[in-house]
Amino acid sequence: MRQRNETIFECELLTYDQQDQRNNEQQDKNVVFAKVMDKSEQLTLPDLLPNSRPMRTSRNLHAIILHNNWIPRFNQMTAEPEVANSDNQRLGLSDAGQRSALVDACQHAHLSDRAIDDHLTAICEQHSYHPVRSWLENGMPWDGKLRVDKVIATLGAVNPRYAAQVIYPWLIGCIAALYEPNWISKLVPVLAGGQSFKKSAWIRHIATVVPGSTLDCSINPDVPDDVRRAVSAWVVELAELESTTRHEAGSLKAFLTRDHDRFRVPYGRNFTVKRRQTSFIGTVNGTGFLRDATGSSRFAVIELASPANMDALNEILGWSWDEGRVRHTEPERLRQFWLEVKAKYDDGASWYLDETTVIQAASINDAHTDKGTWYDLICHHYLSGENNNTKWIIASELCKLHGEKANMAASCGKALKMLASEGKIQSKKGRANQTLYCLPMIGTNRIDKVTK
Repeated sequence: MRQRNETIFECELLTYDQQDQRNNEQQDKNVVFAKVMDKSEQLTLPDLLPNSRPMRTSRNLHAIILHNNWIPRFNQMTAEPEVANSDNQRLGLSDAGQRSALVDACQHAHLSDRAIDDHLTAICEQHSYHPVRSWLENGMPWDGKLRVDKVIATLGAVNPRYAAQVIYPWLIGCIAALYEPNWISKLVPVLAGGQSFKKSAWIRHIATVVPGSTLDCSINPDVPDDVRRAVSAWVVELAELESTTRHEAGSLKAFLTRDHDRFRVPYGRNFTVKRRQTSFIGTVNGTGFLRDATGSSRFAVIELASPANMDALNEILGWSWDEGRVRHTEPERLRQFWLEVKAKYDDGASWYLDETTVIQAASINDAHTDKGTWYDLICHHYLSGENNNTKWIIASELCKLHGEKANMAASCGKALKMLASEGKIQSKKGRANQTLYCLPMIGTNRIDKVTK
């Protein structure tokens, strides 16, 4: 096969008149030649205008790609059209580099480079692939050695058994994302520990299987560029969950359980609809990062007691570390780890939590949920001690008692309702369908105001 660097274009387009002058015996005047140094190779464009100029058709662009021994393909992970050289490397190693090479080739053949925008995606979609799935399937079969439990143990979780009950289904979900035609995951593990607990490093070392397979980012689902970036990798670390606002938390809750995403890709004039093939995992340094109690069921917080044991993890997965230099010296070990996970998936393992773990996750999540200022005030002011003097009160009366305006009653009522649902206070219906709550009463000589 001819290597790309062996072909040098002279950029000479032979029109009808030039063909007649140079060769009176030329029979087919509907062919344009882009001559190359090797005279035995000629680029033949199949679609021409009456004046012999190339038409902006998919067949002409495809002919140029094949003439250069390039391979068109569609990357299902990034939802991008790619053109690879004979060494299976993407042209230019980037969007810009690929487009530059394609524009050069089109200019040499006198084809408008607008053909790239019109047809490249359609040409590449005829040959779709997922780089992680290809990596997983090309090589030796699983050697039968068990690695998953050892990898999970390196996390240093407060409750190792619970951590395994969460991480195992999540790993199965990562594989299911590659193979299930309609995949939805409602499980997002959240690693909670100190800044120096190496949470992000742990994620990178299990998920960096091919270039671009993992990334960390904060996501605003209302921003199209955020969405496209977030679903263009196989495993995504949700960073900075602590800074998520309540509004963003609501959008994030809906985003995490989508089965498809919609955005524009390079060279595409229309929106691309991409089925979800991305698994998410979060990392946080503190508590109170869950802003929406109803949406917290998507998350399963794993509290860490100590930093991840990266030395043990590297040994299992074939990584080496030397004075800040990280090398993947034995990548087959990482592949064998994921082949074990795939074997469990093939045997029918679920990517959902069992009922016992769901209940346990809800209990742990509760300690990390920001339930609002009113909730904290009521717990501190009324429920932190013993008091037999109780009173049935409505939300607006409690606001007045604390010197707050009536428009705070909705927030106060929400906190009271939450406390009642948790069994911490009693509630009942009163006149005009008002809800009354039973609170221990304390001395009223000093009542705290709600901190805005």
